[in-house]
Amino acid sequence: MNLAATLSTDTYWSTFDVADQDIDFIINYLLEREVPLTSTEMSTALVERHLERLEKEAKKAQAPKHEIYLPEGTYKVGQKLTFPALNNSIGEVVGLRAGVNPEIGEFDVIEVEFQGNGQNREFAARLEDHPLNHPPESEAEEEALQSAESVMEHYGDVIESRLEQRLEESDDIVRIAWKWFPRALVAEITEGHLNLAEAVLDVASGGPLPTGDMLEHVDLPSNLAPQLAEFSLNYALQEDERFDEVGPAGEIMWFLRRLEPPEVQFTPPRLAYEGENVDRSQFTPELIDLERRLDDELSDLEPLEPAGDEVTISLIFPHWRVGTLPLSGRLKSLFPTAYEAPRIRFMLVDGHSGETFPGWVVREEGYVFGLEEWYRGNEVPVGGLVRVSAGDEAGQVVVDTLDRRMRNDWIRTVSVSEGKQVGFTMLKQPVGTAYDDLMVIGLVDKQVIDEVWMKQEKNKTPLDRTISHLFRDLAKLTPQGAVHAQTLYAAVNVVNRQPPAVVFQELVTRPYFEHVGDLYWRFEPSAWSGS
Repeated sequence: MNLAATLSTDTYWSTFDVADQDIDFIINYLLEREVPLTSTEMSTALVERHLERLEKEAKKAQAPKHEIYLPEGTYKVGQKLTFPALNNSIGEVVGLRAGVNPEIGEFDVIEVEFQGNGQNREFAARLEDHPLNHPPESEAEEEALQSAESVMEHYGDVIESRLEQRLEESDDIVRIAWKWFPRALVAEITEGHLNLAEAVLDVASGGPLPTGDMLEHVDLPSNLAPQLAEFSLNYALQEDERFDEVGPAGEIMWFLRRLEPPEVQFTPPRLAYEGENVDRSQFTPELIDLERRLDDELSDLEPLEPAGDEVTISLIFPHWRVGTLPLSGRLKSLFPTAYEAPRIRFMLVDGHSGETFPGWVVREEGYVFGLEEWYRGNEVPVGGLVRVSAGDEAGQVVVDTLDRRMRNDWIRTVSVSEGKQVGFTMLKQPVGTAYDDLMVIGLVDKQVIDEVWMKQEKNKTPLDRTISHLFRDLAKLTPQGAVHAQTLYAAVNVVNRQPPAVVFQELVTRPYFEHVGDLYWRFEPSAWSGS
């Protein structure tokens, strides 16, 4: 098909706008199919409709107004002809005579006057054996018709996005898990049906359950098509606050919202952060690289390369305390995702024992919940190394620790003064796994740390004061009085949730921090004006 007569292919599809008649077509298409369809399926049908229309328009534009001249044709004076070999020039037959050529046999010669130039030319007629009787197909005819598949491959994202935008504005169509259906055909789901669905989930400890399992008990009319029944129930559950859709992409699974862990519905205070993005213009390449390697979900730096099948991270205190993992750029690809669901229920697998336990991906807030008991059971310390990898089965993620053996090591340990001020000292602490030397932190009493955290929140202690105090206390633990940026980041997060960039910004902008190389800093008292 040739779009040159109107718009180029790229221009036509890249600027494609979904019109009212397109929405009417989609609704009628859904009514005819009588099954819910995805945005991709509807966009493909819409593209096919436009391709058919464009093909008809192209053929109409290319159709000659007058008969095409072929040597085998029979013509009469006064007849107008189109000559493809002469750039589709139009000519009128003004003379007709018998041709003379014993080798050819009988034929006619027509005299043709062409419009515009006033010149006459002669052509053979009634001549059956001539190459021009079988002209080569034009470029437009040789060009294969574009398929909906090829259009969707190149422009599908644009078309789907614009179609979805229009469909969301329409009251005549509804969506669940990125499938759409006319509202008028959605089966009625009563309060009684929803109460039965709630009871089914209650028996299943809240879920998750697929829609099909609930349909067996909800007792919808038997004449409903299975796909329509499932879509209708899904839509009703979606609109009811009692139910939460928690399935990964491609699956619809339901859970009772009131039985979900509070840490899944509301971001734990330890993980909450309301700061702004940081200007990294003064950061060295080494600091940027360190920020990426710390796998903090609050960092907006993208990983430089794909994570692969496994990622090992070191836990900071907030995640250790709440029992979570950061959904960082590298870790994100290892966990289930979804089209719309903000929360996804899945299974974690202990890489050592093979035991499974439930986990939750909280997509919008960027963390994975459900590891508190696992951390405690394996004696994972703050700063402990956790290896995350894809499971053998879909929807499973394996978590493992390194060097599982109990020992007592000298590590940085939080100390709290009577005035609830946090400091650090070196103490022997029991640890059950391998850890990062720069981030490991021992805790004598985590409840006391909680009190310090709440005091910090209540008093709105300035961050620069907190960081400078912690830095000076950490510096006392090394003969050189130097503190690594990674260690400071881990220490600050014991009392105040901060992303790496915020901590690093203090190091590179405050005059009392002196860089001594290899991501180490020292405190310069002469530049300090605080207390």
